[in-house]
Amino acid sequence: MVYSGNVAALADCLLEGDVQKSWLLIAIYIYIEEGHSSTDVYTFLTEAMYEIGKRWQENKISVADEHLATATCDYVLTRFQLSQHQLPQRHRALLFCIEGEEHYLGIKMIEGLMREQGWEVKNLGANLPLPFPLKSIERWDPDVVCLSVSQVHLLPDLQKYIAEIESMSQHPLVLVGSRLLNTHDLSASGSSKTIFINHIQAFKDWLLINNKESLTQDKMLVMGEEI
Repeated sequence: MVYSGNVAALADCLLEGDVQKSWLLIAIYIYIEEGHSSTDVYTFLTEAMYEIGKRWQENKISVADEHLATATCDYVLTRFQLSQHQLPQRHRALLFCIEGEEHYLGIKMIEGLMREQGWEVKNLGANLPLPFPLKSIERWDPDVVCLSVSQVHLLPDLQKYIAEIESMSQHPLVLVGSRLLNTHDLSASGSSKTIFINHIQAFKDWLLINNKESLTQDKMLVMGEEI
């Protein structure tokens, strides 16, 4: 990655709570000078947050430091996403972290990518007990439900969430985003219909393919009506 040498610098800025310096690193190294995509911006921020997590595990920073970095990253994400062009809305997606999961920046990045590609998104945030997303699905009828989990001890709960959602009469597609997929096989947590995504670029690829297929179907429908 062209920004690999700047991950530590961005991590330092986030830990300082310096939103301006953090934003300048994003703008200079990724978005403005290099002209990279939003996926690259999200990857840059993700790597910086991984670096911060590593420092916490090594007792180099405190929980308070990590929370300050998360809040600063959240601000930078919001600022970046507000600057992005969004296509007309075509599909609906419901996003949330399962109960016990407090790390929400990943689904915020997913939300940004989906909005860019013309999705109407409801992000229910972190630590959501199962009854609440079920009610939201009943009321709103999303095409896709995206779940996020990053802790191994929550995997049995993830299985319950997927089973309940996939058995609903609305039949939304369930997509699970998790860094655990880099080290664990989560296929037993879902069904053959469940989609598991381990990286922001993999999600972007899925999103582009899905949008292309939907666009083709819409064009065929229009052609049929014209005939």
